[in-house]
Amino acid sequence: MGIDHGEHGGNGEDRLRIVVKLGGSLLTDWDLLHKMVAQLAAVQDHGHEVIVVHGGSKQIKEYLEKLRIPSHFHNGLRVTDLATMQVVQMVLAGLVNKQIVAAFSRIRHQAIGLCGGDGGSFIARKYQAQDPADADFDYGFVGEVFKGDSALIDLALERKYFPIIACIAMGEDGSYYNINADEMAAAASIFCRAARLIFLTDVPGVLDANHEVFPSLTLHEIEALRSKGIITDGMLPKTRACQRALESGIQQVHIVGGKVPDCLRKVLLRNESLGTAIH
Repeated sequence: MGIDHGEHGGNGEDRLRIVVKLGGSLLTDWDLLHKMVAQLAAVQDHGHEVIVVHGGSKQIKEYLEKLRIPSHFHNGLRVTDLATMQVVQMVLAGLVNKQIVAAFSRIRHQAIGLCGGDGGSFIARKYQAQDPADADFDYGFVGEVFKGDSALIDLALERKYFPIIACIAMGEDGSYYNINADEMAAAASIFCRAARLIFLTDVPGVLDANHEVFPSLTLHEIEALRSKGIITDGMLPKTRACQRALESGIQQVHIVGGKVPDCLRKVLLRNESLGTAIH
């Protein structure tokens, strides 16, 4: 499933708004990052609007270790106290965000580094798990985006800038909240009215018990895989984000291995099947 016009370029009628989430080794392997940025530029050059959302968990881990701040996770989410939140903000909105902006600049495509607080783009509330067994757990400054204003991002896209969004949002109390990057990508797709949402990961898609890729899954099948313990760890929040996006009207969601050569061109410009399509 993809954009069905080959690689002949977009026009006003088939222009699509696409959110692409970058994570994992795509943000630590410079060669991979630059290849991915070149593909994102190609998608824009074919007439489409591209919003990039990024995480940076490996870099956060590195700097927390340097500062001797312990890391704790619960159900795939980083528990975020005040000290951890300060590191998250510095690393994501500063170091990682600006490295991605620089990668676009190297190929003469302009990008703007943002986080959810800029322009009131994404407003968060304190995260509370939906599972009753987990409802009383305190994740600290972990948030979930419940409100958005796309005006600043729309303006950037109109001028053909790439919005590069770090997964940090602003609370109504003025505090910053750590947002799971997959959830941030889903929120960006919803509040910015995207047609497509692509998760680029270190794995080639959602894997079955034999580590083979599911080419497609329904939300019902994903729920069954969770209950069987086949979908675990970091794939839990990713599939929850897929569910939120689809239930909010996003047309297509894909989980794709970012290490596959030309993965974005294959999915978005050549209409090839790759990774896992979620329906």
